[in-house]
Amino acid sequence: MRVPGGPAAVGFLVGAAFVAVLAAVLWVAVPGVAERTIPSLANAQVSRGERIYSASCASCHGGPTGGEMMDYPPKHNANGHTWHHPDCELVEVITTGGGPMVEMMREMMAPPGAPTMPAWREKLSDEEIDAVLAYIKTTWTPEQRELQEQATRQQC
Repeated sequence: MRVPGGPAAVGFLVGAAFVAVLAAVLWVAVPGVAERTIPSLANAQVSRGERIYSASCASCHGGPTGGEMMDYPPKHNANGHTWHHPDCELVEVITTGGGPMVEMMREMMAPPGAPTMPAWREKLSDEEIDAVLAYIKTTWTPEQRELQEQATRQQC
């Protein structure tokens, strides 16, 4: 059987198939590849997260700047301590409004009359929570993001 274009065409097709398979494997297997390779999707998620955060979270947790490590409610930017916690813990706090970590922090840091964290389980979808986390992470330093990613890989 004669292949149009000869051996060069076959080599090109095999190479293209290899690149496509490799890209698909990286897309699925390596955390963050999708966000780094398609900035418009990541940017859309971050923009959505920023809108949700501004409407639902900023009144208690503040914006992308200001605050200190021991503020209560905690700031979610680089000045706060949110980046110390893995994604699974952050998702639990957002969905349930509490948990052992929140109770411990409240006892240590909350002034009398401080607001309690509401449960967002019935108000935000999983995709919206992921978007909020994506936005919050943009306010952290690269080093903080890396440490938080390591914690997420180890604990979630």
